[in-house]
Amino acid sequence: MSDTLDPAKAALYGQFVAAVTSIYKADSSSLSPDPQKFIPTGWELAAWIDMSDFLLQSETPAFYGIVAQEIVNPDNRIIAIRGTEGKVEWLDDATSIFQVPFKQVPSAGKVALGFDKIYSTLQVVPVPDTTSGSTAAVEPELTGSFAEQLDQLAVRSEIKRGVVREFAAGRTRPERPTVVTGHSLGSALATLFVLENSVTQSFDISVLSTLASPKVGDLAFKQIFDALPITSWRIVNTQDAIPKLPLTIGNLDFEHVEVAYSFDATPFAKQNIGCNHSIDTYLHWLDNSHQVTTECAP
Repeated sequence: MSDTLDPAKAALYGQFVAAVTSIYKADSSSLSPDPQKFIPTGWELAAWIDMSDFLLQSETPAFYGIVAQEIVNPDNRIIAIRGTEGKVEWLDDATSIFQVPFKQVPSAGKVALGFDKIYSTLQVVPVPDTTSGSTAAVEPELTGSFAEQLDQLAVRSEIKRGVVREFAAGRTRPERPTVVTGHSLGSALATLFVLENSVTQSFDISVLSTLASPKVGDLAFKQIFDALPITSWRIVNTQDAIPKLPLTIGNLDFEHVEVAYSFDATPFAKQNIGCNHSIDTYLHWLDNSHQVTTECAP
């Protein structure tokens, strides 16, 4: 772990999560909404991230995040995953007191059951290729784990762009500079992806920036994650209840990953559960030009 928090960069990354959150709230039934007008200038949508809830097998899949790529350099990407919104998703958080080995990296300690289950349902849906008109072939669905699907997405993009390079010694793919960010439950999923990527080595993740992250796993998970050679900013409002979860019960111990950057939202946000957890409250602390929501303004 290295590099201290850069509030401006963290605020920029958080805007991608805010875009996902705004689109989901506007139309929670759409699995492939158009977030382009919400995405920061200079970036474009590469894929949607959807999930199927594990508690209710008939639960309709939900839009959970995006993969965005920089227009001038599509190798640069940001993966953004939203936070908890629906009642079923809150129930997922509540059931996360149980611990299981992380399915994608079983040797990396134990993680909360709910987070592991939701992570295993994440589906990456590429934006359709419209450049070839009606003659464009229908591409097969991405398969495998979340990291494997994202790798397939990157390979398709590189092939379409004719990316042919001589790789440096020891490399088997082009460089893929990547930032991963999330809010609330999305922070937990983002953290799991970073750990899975440490095994698959599909992306060159420089920063994990999380807002209001709950505790993801046990001490062994924390120790393995904290040893990764990446910059991790875990931004937390000390008045927010979610980062205190899951609770430690009996022998089930949950630990936060590093590195924590804490603030107190009392001076600029109403003190209730929703306002303390709101992504806008977090973004206001990082960049005071970003306003807290009207209902949260003191």
